[in-house]
Amino acid sequence: MITGPGFLSRLVCAVNPGNTTPIDRSNDSIVFEWAGEGGALVIRIRLGARGLGGVRFAVSPVGSAKDLLSIIGFSRSTLTPAWRTRATGALSRHRLGLLAVVGAGGPLGYTPDFLRPEPPAFLTDIDTALQQIATTPQERIRYELTAAISGHSWDPASRHPAPRQLLQALDRGEDHFARRLADEMARFWHAALAPSWPAIRARLEADVTARALEIARCGLAEALNRLAPNLEWRDGELVVHLRPGGIHHLTLDAEAVIMTPSAFVDRALFCAGEPPGVPAPRTALIVYPAAQVDCLPSAQDRPLIGAMRLKLLAELSQPRSTTELAQRLHLSPATVSYHLQILHRAGLVTRTRQSRHVLYQRLEGAMPGPHRSAPAMTGRTHLLE
Repeated sequence: MITGPGFLSRLVCAVNPGNTTPIDRSNDSIVFEWAGEGGALVIRIRLGARGLGGVRFAVSPVGSAKDLLSIIGFSRSTLTPAWRTRATGALSRHRLGLLAVVGAGGPLGYTPDFLRPEPPAFLTDIDTALQQIATTPQERIRYELTAAISGHSWDPASRHPAPRQLLQALDRGEDHFARRLADEMARFWHAALAPSWPAIRARLEADVTARALEIARCGLAEALNRLAPNLEWRDGELVVHLRPGGIHHLTLDAEAVIMTPSAFVDRALFCAGEPPGVPAPRTALIVYPAAQVDCLPSAQDRPLIGAMRLKLLAELSQPRSTTELAQRLHLSPATVSYHLQILHRAGLVTRTRQSRHVLYQRLEGAMPGPHRSAPAMTGRTHLLE
């Protein structure tokens, strides 16, 4: 993933004191075009008719974890104090030093992409994504890490060489390196992201739903222009403007692009698109900031948890269908379904199919206290605190 300049030194030193050493390695396997456009460095993705037909959206739990790691490394001030504490606490408490180094990237702006596997479907479960990381082809890891330690993340000729822990882990081979990172990512995800994932997932899915409506109303080109302030569709190209100080300018032809929303980033990020001939090539992927989708009423205007939804949550200590709930509460099935959809999008209830029935059950901690209403899902503050 290519972001902007930033420094990980305080976090890395906290997790792994004395972790850097000079290196003497070179890289000739990655080729970028170096150019400027009005002072801004950009990535251009040329999409023909086939490429436009291959544009799709995806929601990724491990991608959200990767975004959180990158933000910790490059712009942690954009996170709420609660998220900063949770993320850095998980890294330190579980001794996830290698993940901190690789996931957050080096001071030159590039973070290896194999920690964000290509989503095979709209929603990929965490176990599938972790297995993808653990089985990353050796040549792909070698390609990305060679680029990282030889000038794209760390510069061996400057005061920012690659961390010692990274080099030591690589010495044990690419397969071991991938399995260890998958294990550390699993522990980080469960410690830092899993408690909030139902709410984050609801927001990301609501964002994609809103984008689909925009495409239907305005067309794909206009919808792409609205995804992020540094992303635009221009003359058959999808253009990503990098942060000032970035070092990369890349132009590539793509037959598909994966667009994935994030609750953590505030600008578009580019991942995994390469020139022809690279090992184990991947589909170009762009991460964009999830919109503040008004999928639920504002907490100031109308509480998410009113008397009706409290009654529903009280009944959902065990799985129940819409019909059963309607009978128990003497309501119409349509009314019950309406409120259940809101509670499900807010991440307060689960939904599973059993034979011909859809069963709902409340999540642990979903019942608010007697004088407290659950926050709405419309703003960044709720999701990042």
